[in-house]
Order: sequence, then C-alpha cells, then structure tokens
Amino acid sequence: MIKRLFIGLILILAITSLLVAGGQGGGAEKEGYVIGLSNFSLGNSWRVQMVEEAKYAAEQHADLVAELIVTEAEGSVEKQISDIEDLIAKKVDAILITAANPKALVPVVDKAMNAGVVVVDFDNLVYTDNITAHVIVDQKEFGRVQGEWLVKALNGKGDIIAFNGIKGTAISAERFEGAKSVFDKYPNIKIVQEVYAEWDYAKAKRAMENLLAAYPKIHGVWSQGGAMSEAVVEAYLERNECPPPVTGEDGNGFLKIWKEVQNTCPGWDSIATSMPTWCSAKAMEVALDALQGKKVSKEVFIPIPTITSKTLDNYVKPDLPDSFWCNSQLPEDRVKKMFER
Repeated sequence: MIKRLFIGLILILAITSLLVAGGQGGGAEKEGYVIGLSNFSLGNSWRVQMVEEAKYAAEQHADLVAELIVTEAEGSVEKQISDIEDLIAKKVDAILITAANPKALVPVVDKAMNAGVVVVDFDNLVYTDNITAHVIVDQKEFGRVQGEWLVKALNGKGDIIAFNGIKGTAISAERFEGAKSVFDKYPNIKIVQEVYAEWDYAKAKRAMENLLAAYPKIHGVWSQGGAMSEAVVEAYLERNECPPPVTGEDGNGFLKIWKEVQNTCPGWDSIATSMPTWCSAKAMEVALDALQGKKVSKEVFIPIPTITSKTLDNYVKPDLPDSFWCNSQLPEDRVKKMFER
C-alpha cells in the first residue's frame, strides 16, 4: 500500500514537472523578447523624446516585446560600458545602443555579440563591423547640406561661428566634417570660433552672448542644431538686432522663432535638417527582425528631410512646447502626455 502511494506520488510530481516546464516554455514564447536600450545621456529634450519613441514602439510590438529595459549613462563612457555589461548579464535578447564614444564601446559590443545578443546601434554609432546592424542617418550629409546653404546665403564669403554638439561623439564630429568639406572649398569663408555647446540652449546662449562682444560683425552661424540655433537667434533678438543667416534643426523652438523672425526681419531665412527622434524605434524594428531570423542589412539608412521656408509650415507646431522635435512618429495624445509629465 505504502509502495503504491509512493509510486503514485512520484508519478504526480513527474507530471506536474512536465506541465510546469511546458507552461514555462509556452509562456516564454508568448512573453516575447527582452530588449535593452543603452542611452548615453538624457541631457537634452531630443534624447528624452528618442527614448519615448522607443517605448511607444515597444508597445506597438507588444506581441514580440516582453520588456524594454532603458539604461542611462549620464554622459559617462565607463557607466555605459557597465550598463551594457549588466544587460548582457541579464540575458537580454537584444541591445540597442546610442554610444557615448564610437571606439570605447567596441570591446563591450564584442562581448555582447559573443554572448549571442543581437546588437543594433543608432544615433551615435560604434565604429565596428562586429555588430548585427547600424541604423544610420548620414551625419556628414547633414552637415554638408547646412554648410552649402550657408555658403550660398553668404555669397561665398564671410566670418562665421561654428556651434558643435558634444565633443567626442560621432555625430558631432561627422556633422562638422560634412560642413567643413564645404567651407574648405571657399577661401573667403573663415571660421573664427568653434564652440562645443552640447546641443544645449543655455550653453549656446551664454556662448553666443560672449561671442557677440568679441565678434560684433559675424556674417553667419553654422549650428548643428539641437536647441543651439534657437539660442543663437535669441541672443541677437535680445540686443534688438536681426540675426545673420543661421542653420538649424527641426526642434520646434527653432522652427517657431524662424517664423517669428521672418516677420520682424524681412528677408531673413534659414534651413533645418533633421535627426529623427524615431531612429530608436527603427533600431528596435531591425533588432526584432534579426531575432525572428529575418535577413537584415548591416547598414540601414534613414533618409532625412530638409526643411526650408517653403515646407516650414508642414513641420512647425505652434501649439506644442519648444522642446518638441517635429520629425516624430508619436501620436498627438502621446506627445501631450509626455509634456504633461
């Protein structure tokens, strides 16, 4: 009797174990993938919106994405390396990376790839071929388009100031390289000062105010964008002066002030290129394709629009804050909730 009970107990335990194992396997399949997003900084509104675009994309792919883990390195290369190592230890299925430094992260990307993790970088890239895919906006072209517009606006001559982003990042370096490739063709275009204002409004504003005292007759400003272009124009307006030609990006604050200055300074014009905040969502789509065994290209290019005075009204959002980035895929209700927070 005891023997039969013992054998019956063993059978029950065995069946229970099989059911639990089967349930876990089916559950894992239903739950989907765990995706890590390694962000090097939340230092400006573009980066905040970029993360929001990734979160929205994860919700849109809820059948495939079980969890999105976002890390933020506070601008530190060392912390970003540690963040990625932590994501590897958590056995995430894929890691999306916007890199603080294009070379310093190569070893940790190698480590992730060796662990079988799908790795896709975007925005600020890692300079390596040992990666699942690069999601690329041609940053040299970004700077070149701005540079060509400014040279044409200045008739090929004049003293200019160059506003760069964060020193050491791939984007900042490549945008400036693209612009310089144009300026170097014109011996009468002279860059009298280079500034690293980190795409930040306050830093650019202080820098421009100081530069106006040192260089009162600047003919043009090449700005990579961010909130820097808006700050440059504001610095002139606060002195009751019309600004010289200034290049920009698709930040709503800059687009709004562009329209304003067109009314107060007849003939003033600008150009704005765009680094889409939804490049994080594109990186996620590429990673999900790779995880499902679909063929993905090593380099996935995102086309960028060039905003001119003719298309300005298609992008500017008068009812939204200055910190909104107008080339967005977020629905209107999501945008409003984002700014409510």
